Amino acid sequence: QEEGAEAAAAKGALGFAEGMRLLAGLPRDSLAEATPVRWTVARPGPWLASLLAALQSPSGNAEADPGPALHGVLRPYQRDGVAWLWLLTRLGLGGCLADDMGLGKTVQVIALLLLMQQRGVAGPHLIVLPASLLGNWRAELERFAPGLRVHVAHRGAGEVDSPPDFTRIDVMLTTYGTLLRQEWLQAQAWGLVALDEAQAIKNPQAKQTRAVKALRSRHRLVLTGTPVENALVDLWSLFDFSSPGLLGGLTDFKKFIKRLGNDRGGMEPLRTLVRPYILRRLKTDRRVIADLPDKTELQVYCGLTRVQAALYAKAVESLAREVAA
Repeated sequence: QEEGAEAAAAKGALGFAEGMRLLAGLPRDSLAEATPVRWTVARPGPWLASLLAALQSPSGNAEADPGPALHGVLRPYQRDGVAWLWLLTRLGLGGCLADDMGLGKTVQVIALLLLMQQRGVAGPHLIVLPASLLGNWRAELERFAPGLRVHVAHRGAGEVDSPPDFTRIDVMLTTYGTLLRQEWLQAQAWGLVALDEAQAIKNPQAKQTRAVKALRSRHRLVLTGTPVENALVDLWSLFDFSSPGLLGGLTDFKKFIKRLGNDRGGMEPLRTLVRPYILRRLKTDRRVIADLPDKTELQVYCGLTRVQAALYAKAVESLAREVAA
């Protein structure tokens, strides 16, 4: 089997995703009937071994430094993250940046956008996010990358019913809701499409999930601190966007995880398969950021006005009547 895989790779008949499956002890084709075969061993060659090491333990380097175009100083772990994102981009792979909230996923993506501009990776690029984060992304782009031409496609920012002049845009910001309503966003060919708060597409059947997955792009990235929020299907849906085909179809994936079982050891083949595509750092890890203070929680109570209290009481009474009926 090893010789067969090596011959297929030499002929270009073995893709990266298929190779990852073999390294995880899984069939290269379908996961539907996949049961990890303990006696089968696939080993990466020197090039692939060094590549996997770089993906799983990224290290910042000069090649992934946007230089003075980035108006800010990245922390060491953020430089590592940018190097990882740039490596994925050069390889044509999608990925999931799953850092804890507060570790700077936004600035790492901004640094990547600057690198793509400097290295001639054609845009425009699209960031899809919840409406509540539009102001933050716009402010961060203005602060850290004033050289990027940014356009916001959202009703609150102006007319969105017709496409703008894409020759004057480097980065487009839009929301999941706007994407669902504006066909021209889906008609455009994008360089990078990045999804912030990507758990928004965890439901494969939702309309906005289907709209996101219909986008055409050369590079794909998801940002979320919770790649698995409720069930492993969440992970499948994220990867179905960022790395289509890696985890197979939804029906096959469900059969696959059912065979693996729920214990930690049984899930190891899946962990091995997706590990190169996920970068996750935790705020609790002092190796990541030693000077970060412990989280402080303050409870602040806000009383209701008379009008608010009356409206609240009315809503409770209405709900009680509905429950009783």
